[in-house]
Amino acid sequence: MQDILKNYNIAQYSTISFQHLNIFDTRSKQRLPENSKTAIAFVFPYFNKNAFMGNVSAYCSVPDYHIVAMKQLKSICEELKTKYSEYSFVPFVDASPIDEVDMAAKSGLGVVGENSLLITEKWGSYIFIGEIITDMEMETVLYEKKSCMKCGLCKKHCPGKAINNGIVDKEKCASHISQKKRDITDWQFEILKRANTVFGCDICQKVCPHNKNIDQSENMFSDDIVNTVTEQMLKDTSYKQRAFGFRGMKVLERNLQIYNAQNTKK
Repeated sequence: MQDILKNYNIAQYSTISFQHLNIFDTRSKQRLPENSKTAIAFVFPYFNKNAFMGNVSAYCSVPDYHIVAMKQLKSICEELKTKYSEYSFVPFVDASPIDEVDMAAKSGLGVVGENSLLITEKWGSYIFIGEIITDMEMETVLYEKKSCMKCGLCKKHCPGKAINNGIVDKEKCASHISQKKRDITDWQFEILKRANTVFGCDICQKVCPHNKNIDQSENMFSDDIVNTVTEQMLKDTSYKQRAFGFRGMKVLERNLQIYNAQNTKK
C-alpha cells in the first residue's frame, strides 16, 4: 500500500480496525463493504493565509474539498483494487457513516479539540478528513483518544457560546447557522452578526494555540482562492463551484444581507 500512496500528495494517513469505529445510521452506511475490516484514515491540510481575508470560512475558500480529496481517494482505490483484486475499497469524504474525528484520533492522526475538531500536530485543525473502508485486514494500532490543551479560548470567543465541555451545540454554532436553509431565529440572527460571516466560521480555530506556527507545506489545494461572496457572484452562479455554494443561493443571499448590514459604514 505504501508504494501506491507515495505517488499521491498525501500528507498523512493511518489505519485502524473497523471494529473500533463509531458508525452512524445514515444512508451512506449502505456503501460500506460487506464484512468491513479496516479504515485507512487520511488528513488533507488546506491552510492558506489568503483564505482568511474575506467573508467566508477558510475551508470553503479553497477549491471544494469534496471534489479534490475524493478524486485522490478514488484514484487510490482504483490502484488498490488492481493490486488486491479480491478486496473492496470504498472512499468517503464528509458524507460518511463514520465518526471521522473519532476515527482519526483513535488512529493517531491528532487530538480532539474542545470545539470538536481534529487537531493535528503539524497543521493544527486546518485539515479535512477522508477515509477508505476495506474488507482487507491490515496491521493497525489503536491509539488512546486524547484531547487538546483545554485552554478554553475557543469557548470564550465563540460568538454563540456553543462550546461546553467539549460538546458543541450546533443550533448555537455560527457555522451551522450559516448553513441552515430554514428561517433562523432572532437569537441565531444575532449570532451571525457577531460572527461577521456569510458562510462558515473560523473564530474558534483562529484563537486556538494549537494553530499557531503551523506548517503551510504539503497543501494539496491550489492558490485558487475565493474568499468573498458578493452580490455579483450570486448573479453569475459562480458560487456553485465552491463548497459554500452547496446550500444554494437563498441561504447565501440571506447571510450576505446580514453581513452587509453589519459592515456598511454609516
